[in-house]
Amino acid sequence: MTSRRPRIAFVCDQSLKESLERWAEEESRTLSNLVELICKNAVENKEKKDKSA
Repeated sequence: MTSRRPRIAFVCDQSLKESLERWAEEESRTLSNLVELICKNAVENKEKKDKSA
C-alpha cells in the first residue's frame, strides 16, 4: 500500500502561476515539486534566522 503525502492548495495570481510554471520547466521539475522546494528552503531559512535571533 502506497502512503500518500499531504496536499496543500493555495490561490495566486495568474502571472505568478505562469512564472512558476516557466521556472519549473527550466529545471525539468513539476510545478508541485518546485513549489515544495521553494517552501522547504523558506522554512529552513526561517528556522536558521529564528535560531540566530
